[in-house]
Amino acid sequence: MLNYELRKGTLTVTLAGDIDHASAPGMRVFMDNLIKKENALYDRFVLDMSGITFMDSTAVGLIMGRYKLLKSLGKAVNFLKPSAVADKVLKVSGLYTIINRLE
Repeated sequence: MLNYELRKGTLTVTLAGDIDHASAPGMRVFMDNLIKKENALYDRFVLDMSGITFMDSTAVGLIMGRYKLLKSLGKAVNFLKPSAVADKVLKVSGLYTIINRLE
């Protein structure tokens, strides 16, 4: 499940449920379209991961692809409140070394 909010120069995308081989392609298309469509309206992109119940290496690839796209557009990228499941994968994958976590 995906929702988004654009407020005060920040585009926040809320991810919920599972991010796996079945759900990632739809999430990728949704986020890529949103990132490009709203490009001029935000400087910061935030992934709210508080509702993630499962994620695997497919999710890491999904996040890395969006990170590269956003960096090429000059946008800051942050994680917001990762669930315990998401936090574990983000730590093990090393994504926290390139994307900061907001509380």
